[in-house]
Amino acid sequence: MGNIAEDWEPFEIQVTIEGEVKPLLVIPDREEPKYAIFDQHTSLGTVWQESGKQGKIWCGEGVAVQALIVQLGEQLEDYLNNKPV
Repeated sequence: MGNIAEDWEPFEIQVTIEGEVKPLLVIPDREEPKYAIFDQHTSLGTVWQESGKQGKIWCGEGVAVQALIVQLGEQLEDYLNNKPV
């Protein structure tokens, strides 16, 4: 297993879409704490986390991303909290 050298290197997460587990590619932005989400070569949109009165919430742009925002946020948090060093 390779180690993650930089926080902006792409990584893969998995979400359930219509009952089927699908891998999605996540490409972190080098400038901002945002993540572009891809299904193979197709962009599904961008997600990021914001802090508000209720704590941290995941936000997104793009129709596909908005439909999956809860799953994407959970998988991103899991990956970011447990990524290899």
